[in-house]
Amino acid sequence: MKTALRIFGIFIATLLFLSIEIGDKPIFGHIYKLISPATRDAQKLAESFFDSSVDQTNNYSKKLFENSSPRLRDSVKSKMSSIKNHQGRPQEDLTVQDKNELDALIKSN
Repeated sequence: MKTALRIFGIFIATLLFLSIEIGDKPIFGHIYKLISPATRDAQKLAESFFDSSVDQTNNYSKKLFENSSPRLRDSVKSKMSSIKNHQGRPQEDLTVQDKNELDALIKSN
């Protein structure tokens, strides 16, 4: 609690100090006039760094997305494919007895 009050007191004292007028301008205005060229350069540098990092992130995202999907479509080229050979029919015929046994098994479960 003491630390919070101390920080608040320092903040208020600094604010009051920077508000003192010297030559029709507060001290803050004089300080700003001196350091504004450097702050403008720092802001331009930060903006260019941010823009370049966003561009790099966009490029990496595009590369990641492009590499995530296969370039070739998967297709069955074999003459042994079950779709071509059977065309929807079962491979073996079931007898009536086998069908009845399977129906009974399905109904019991």
